[in-house]
Amino acid sequence: MINVLIAISPLMAIARDDGLRLPPMGWMSWERYGCQRDCVNHPDTCISAKLFETQAELLVSKGFLAKGYNRVDIDDCYMDRRDPKTNDLRADEARFPGGIPALSEKIHFCGLKFGIYNDIGPGTCASDTGLNVSAGPDEVADAQLQRDVEMFAHEWKVDSLKVDGCGPRGPMNVTYPKLGDMLNRTGRQILFSCSWPVYGALGAPCNGDLSSEACFPSREIAKSCSTWRVFKDIMDVYNLPGHAGLLQIIDFYARNNETLAAVSGPGQYNDYDMLLAGNAGLSVAEAKIQMGMWSMWSAPLMISNDLRTIAPEFIDVLLNDEVIAIDQDPLSASAKGTILVNNSDVMSAQISVWHKPLADGSRAVALLNTGVFDASTYNLTITASMVGLQQGSSFSARSLWERRELGEFRGSAQFWLEPISILMLKVTAKTFPSLETIWL
Repeated sequence: MINVLIAISPLMAIARDDGLRLPPMGWMSWERYGCQRDCVNHPDTCISAKLFETQAELLVSKGFLAKGYNRVDIDDCYMDRRDPKTNDLRADEARFPGGIPALSEKIHFCGLKFGIYNDIGPGTCASDTGLNVSAGPDEVADAQLQRDVEMFAHEWKVDSLKVDGCGPRGPMNVTYPKLGDMLNRTGRQILFSCSWPVYGALGAPCNGDLSSEACFPSREIAKSCSTWRVFKDIMDVYNLPGHAGLLQIIDFYARNNETLAAVSGPGQYNDYDMLLAGNAGLSVAEAKIQMGMWSMWSAPLMISNDLRTIAPEFIDVLLNDEVIAIDQDPLSASAKGTILVNNSDVMSAQISVWHKPLADGSRAVALLNTGVFDASTYNLTITASMVGLQQGSSFSARSLWERRELGEFRGSAQFWLEPISILMLKVTAKTFPSLETIWL
């Protein structure tokens, strides 16, 4: 069966049959739990079947599944060496009794999709066994890869496969499409999450500039991959210059806005890594910024936290259905932004306006203040043209975090932005009223 996607982006030329039409949502282990293999001393936080079964049950019981978070994905560090008799991939038997098939069955029984991790090279980033995808013909390696892929689809019954890029055997523009084609021919719809762009784009000579096809071959990537990582592994921190704190990822998107926005569309998504709400590193205000910006970018919403202990205020951030709807809008557009204030001190105010079209004809708007000091409070006037509407037109605005109507405005509106805040709006063109100031 071949599914045909309606193309709204000029870069969409997809032959994949992965079943994906909207950004994936769910729960993933890596940022919160990393590579903890010691279940003797860390029984509640080690990478084990128990951990994934528990988080799956909580996705259901705490209302996450009802809001669309319908995936549970294992990241690295779940495997043992290949079976010495069959050479099949296998999970660590002590931590995964019954192996991956037993865990997959339990995840599916909860009404969730199930995903796993591996690597394009001979070993994963944590030195587990990789898929060892060859760039050229290799009869032995290709036969083993075919066996691995068939096992993922028909014995492990996976719904997604995240493939990292540590130590590839050849060019990624050869190895990733090769693996993607094999997945596509299994007869099972499998979301293919690639790390292809991040390994080529961040080092020399690209140095994080995605504007050239050589640094970001978006057409090739979108043909083979469902989602693709474009930046470093996110860290549980708001601001960490030189690394991947939340502010660094926002800055990376802003610098590559035009390129990244152009490739996003139904069934193909830039992946900015996991949502951190509920962990120690982000405040509620900072978690709102991440949730809001990821939704404006139509990014995958994959949580990495402990659902056993997450505080109610963070649950509220992750389960805000009006913000989720911005991410899950059928157009899957990625926002375009304008930075209005950009102080040289990153801890001072950076004020930006982001907007994107929605399928119902309205527009999603994010007004972002990343400054941390009281002096960063900013009185922002937005005009209709700044958010993608016809210049001078009147519009209504709804606050999505607060779930309330703000009124109707003629041509422009003023908003006070507190430090570390994001105002999420749904804006609809109208035919009347006047300027007001809104205090939030």
